[in-house]
Amino acid sequence: MKLFRWKQKQYKRWNSKQNNKVISFRGATSLVPLTVPRPILLTPMNQNNLIKLTESPRDAQQGLPYVISPERRAAYINALMKVGFDVIDFGSFVSPKAIPQMAEAGRVLSMVDKSRGLTKLMAIVGNLRGGEEAAAHKALDIIGFPYSTSETFLMKNIHANSAKANEIIDGLQDLCNANGKELRVFISLAFGNPYNDRWDVNILSGHIENLTSKGISTITLADTIGIASAQLIDSVYSTLLQRFPGIEFGLHLHTRPGEWYAKLSAAWNAGCRWYEGVISGVGGCPMTGYELVGNLDTLSLISFLEEKKVNHHINTSHLFNAVRLAGEWNS
Repeated sequence: MKLFRWKQKQYKRWNSKQNNKVISFRGATSLVPLTVPRPILLTPMNQNNLIKLTESPRDAQQGLPYVISPERRAAYINALMKVGFDVIDFGSFVSPKAIPQMAEAGRVLSMVDKSRGLTKLMAIVGNLRGGEEAAAHKALDIIGFPYSTSETFLMKNIHANSAKANEIIDGLQDLCNANGKELRVFISLAFGNPYNDRWDVNILSGHIENLTSKGISTITLADTIGIASAQLIDSVYSTLLQRFPGIEFGLHLHTRPGEWYAKLSAAWNAGCRWYEGVISGVGGCPMTGYELVGNLDTLSLISFLEEKKVNHHINTSHLFNAVRLAGEWNS
């Protein structure tokens, strides 16, 4: 876990030891700037390099051993709204008994200021009841549903088998169409599972073909417990992007220190252009029955994009303010 310490009007030296790479940003070499950096001015990017970024405070907070108040969660999301992410995965409409860290999601949403910027807000739901609650909020743009090719994980996570999960997806699609929302499907354990449930890329493709038949056009593949190799990530994205050219595939990467760069490079080289990260890299899914594996650190992700000389929407001044706030509840 990385801890980022704030000094008023200064940033302390911050190096990443992962893969012996130093995190760097435009205008800085091996250091985080000691003065607040100026916002990056963007130039039009090549369509082939068009990227989208999601920040997921939900995934960072849902596995914490304590509960952050709705007011503090909303303040953090408001800080993230200024950074320039395409989407913020802010929370989930689930039973507070199951995940108390996500309780009062509606109250959090009511305190989020969407008056500036184009960032969309997403919430995760595990059933139609959660979908109905989420769809009632005008400020919410996207409803996310955690699907999986693993029957075992579906039962652990949402207490449903594959057939029931597909019924929920159908119902959520109707809800989204009726309420002007977008439905995004996450495929958890997309690169295999630890339960000995059958998996290969053809099985995965079969599930995706089924989802596309329902009108789903954005699908995020999640390496939920960090078991995918870089080679497997490359193979899966290369296959899926060829088979489903009209689908926008994202990557939600859980990774251990020292592994993120090779895995991210594999997804990038295969053609993936939508990435999800978490400031500080903490978090994970508490429903797998396995040890939480941290998320891809957003600062590592931005550094990677800088190395590739890819333009992005991120305002670094506001990014480091969010880093400071994350350090307050993550210390």
